[in-house]
Amino acid sequence: MPDRGKDVDACQTEAMRFYQVPPGVDPTDPGSRYIIGCMAAKGYDFTVLPEDCNSHQPLSTQPACYTQNSWLAEIIDQFRRPPQSN
Repeated sequence: MPDRGKDVDACQTEAMRFYQVPPGVDPTDPGSRYIIGCMAAKGYDFTVLPEDCNSHQPLSTQPACYTQNSWLAEIIDQFRRPPQSN
């Protein structure tokens, strides 16, 4: 199974080569957009819906803010996430 954390780290490293500043909180800044695009190329969709996607940290660098974009991987990913409190 793909590892979101490793994939985000790899995309962030690539982004830092092109954009010499760390990605900001705003998902529309160039570094963040690069990471989101890189993750899309690896088969992930960017989303801020999961509870563990923390808005107090740069969203584009958090593995919790990505979901697999295939239905089978998304079902498996739901079992890998911590349970949500109601």
